[in-house]
Amino acid sequence: MPEPNGQHPVATAPLAHSWPQMLTEEEISFVYMAIVGHPSPSREQLLESGIDAHLVDQASRMLHARGLLVIAADGTWEVPSPDIALPAWAADTERRARAWRATASELHQVYSAARQAKALNSENRDIGTLADIASATATITAGATKEILCIRAASRRTEQLLLDPYNSHREIFRNAAGHPINVQAIYDPAILDTSGTLEALRERIIGGEEVRLTGPIHFSAIIVDEMAAVIEFSNIDPSGSGALLVRSRPFVTALVRIMRTLWALAVPLSSEAAAPLPSTAASRDAIILKLLAGGATDSTITRRLGISQRTVERRVRHLMDSLGAETRFQAGVEAARQGLV
Repeated sequence: MPEPNGQHPVATAPLAHSWPQMLTEEEISFVYMAIVGHPSPSREQLLESGIDAHLVDQASRMLHARGLLVIAADGTWEVPSPDIALPAWAADTERRARAWRATASELHQVYSAARQAKALNSENRDIGTLADIASATATITAGATKEILCIRAASRRTEQLLLDPYNSHREIFRNAAGHPINVQAIYDPAILDTSGTLEALRERIIGGEEVRLTGPIHFSAIIVDEMAAVIEFSNIDPSGSGALLVRSRPFVTALVRIMRTLWALAVPLSSEAAAPLPSTAASRDAIILKLLAGGATDSTITRRLGISQRTVERRVRHLMDSLGAETRFQAGVEAARQGLV
């Protein structure tokens, strides 16, 4: 089994010692590799290879429970093919993990009540770091049943989310029952000035996220089912200081109303608009208009289209004149009104 860093554990016998009742994943993986690497594995064969008896017995029972090892009534072992057994175990583990994540919100309430927390503290809690923001966000989104709304400023946390190489942007977000969650996200177009963010947005659109651009946005918020939210200001303090986990219904409702207002004013970003370079001048102009309406700068448009800034400036001026617009934003809005974007 791969370690979190993608490497496989080295198959060297661990030092003999009194094994704890609960084994680590490394110890279980060690025994499993020894089993699959032998044509006719058995308890006796592992003991002869020098593996501690307690480790063999504990690990084999856990592997049996996971469906990775079949132990017959007479004690003989049979090893199912890993290409079938491992995905089946992983799918079952993920199903149970989703069920646990779905109870996080309710368990938090029990946790708070058991410790006689003050009513305000049970509703709103300060968050101190970017890691805490990520943890709090994962907690509330895991309990989502229908909808996740996102307001994302051009911040440290937004860049962290979009540029994390281990983040599977295309993965469809599902609730504990396995049903897709509606995800709507508004981004400050200033994030497009950072290389790689547009490509990440395209992946997220393919994964089902509805993306719109508007700005400037002065804070970020993740709102789940109008029940809970995480608000953060890493665009102001990059450390994440000042963030807040909110469960107060009036507060969350106010955030939802802000989101709805911004959503109505924002410009949709389609997967086509975020795709590789368009092939025609008309499609380039359509992308320019979308980005203008979203508040993008010339440098952002230049990076997006891979053309010179002077060319962008000429096209922007031509489009503004054609639409009778006095400002860049007016050009984007007028294009949307006319159905050009």
